[in-house]
Amino acid sequence: MNSKIFTATAAAMALSFAAAPAYAGFIEGAITMSGDFAPTGGTGLGDATGIDFLDDDFTVDATTGDFADAGITTGDVGFYQDFDFNPLDPNGIDPLWSIGGFQFALEDIEIVFQNSFFLVLQGSGTLSAAGFDDTFGTWNMTANQAGTLFNFSSGSTAVDEPAVLALMGFGLLGFGLRRRRKAS
Repeated sequence: MNSKIFTATAAAMALSFAAAPAYAGFIEGAITMSGDFAPTGGTGLGDATGIDFLDDDFTVDATTGDFADAGITTGDVGFYQDFDFNPLDPNGIDPLWSIGGFQFALEDIEIVFQNSFFLVLQGSGTLSAAGFDDTFGTWNMTANQAGTLFNFSSGSTAVDEPAVLALMGFGLLGFGLRRRRKAS
């Protein structure tokens, strides 16, 4: 192999490894939780403006992905922060909930449906945990007069830019080598 081609290939490989730093990764998976609550700021669900999570806790109903990998299982208990949703504090609620080293900061919220029998809230924010990159996530809560169901899910479509640059570099190197061979 020509020494210039070998040197260029070795340099490209070294750059590709340098371009891909240690990357913790985003949190993936979902957690479903339930617990007891009381509507606040009104006379019932229909005119409530806040939620009081009784005993400030929830019980895990199911987990997938990184939540399950972290050992969070059905029946585990986590912490929930009481909050007003109408209006939501301009600074959000940080954390809204936490369990097993994971915590979710609620940044915005929407009232999807509200009447005297049901309350459906949907929000988004940031999920964080040691060893992971902060991850955008969504939070949904469905409440009725008989009880509640809270659902949080997280995922990301972010692209690791250094890896993309490394792949592009390899492609350009291959294109250059092919062109050089044709010119010979």
